[in-house]
Amino acid sequence: MQRLLPSILQTTDGCSVSIYEGDLNTKAIIESVKKIKNAFPQLPPGFYDVFASRLQDAGFSDARLRDAVNHVIDNCLFPTPTIAQFISYDKRIPLLTYEDMLKKTHESGEGIWSDYKGVKLPGRIRHVWIHIDDIKKYNIQIPE
Repeated sequence: MQRLLPSILQTTDGCSVSIYEGDLNTKAIIESVKKIKNAFPQLPPGFYDVFASRLQDAGFSDARLRDAVNHVIDNCLFPTPTIAQFISYDKRIPLLTYEDMLKKTHESGEGIWSDYKGVKLPGRIRHVWIHIDDIKKYNIQIPE
């Protein structure tokens, strides 16, 4: 199944899109809370109410929540994690502007244009470029 690009995040480092999409279901929250309770039994009960609320406000999907919980369990350096450690987890695909592409071409000394596909995103005037490996890996449908 192919998917369209989700919403764009623009930061000082450039533009990107999350690889995650979809809804957050109650079942996924319950399974994640159970897993977190088993991994971190010392967390206070109030943690989970705030946790579930923040997940919904942050637009999490089932897959992003599952990956975030696994990531925090595998990488938490302190005795207990914070909600921010879960909420900040995301995997993003960089979107390059024309200026970014020119800079990459200048830096590499080679033509990189064949490694990227130009995309005009809905509601946007400018084109962006996405690496063809990311398009294949995440099965992204490019709007025509």
